[in-house]
Amino acid sequence: MIIHKDEILEVEHRRKGYFIAKASKDFDLETSEFYPLILVTRIAEGLNTYWKEGEEIPCRGSLCEVRKIQGGV
Repeated sequence: MIIHKDEILEVEHRRKGYFIAKASKDFDLETSEFYPLILVTRIAEGLNTYWKEGEEIPCRGSLCEVRKIQGGV
């Protein structure tokens, strides 16, 4: 599935939990190893890292499920 820049996504990450993000550039979920995402929710927490709203959050495709949000947030 192709994701376009600025599309709003819900992400279920095995290590970082659930969060809302937007695409920082176009990418394909099936061929990209890492997804270029910017955090939209206030905070996300990894094992020993925190991300705030507006920061790029690294997401490896094999560790997360991504779904488009209908109509945005």
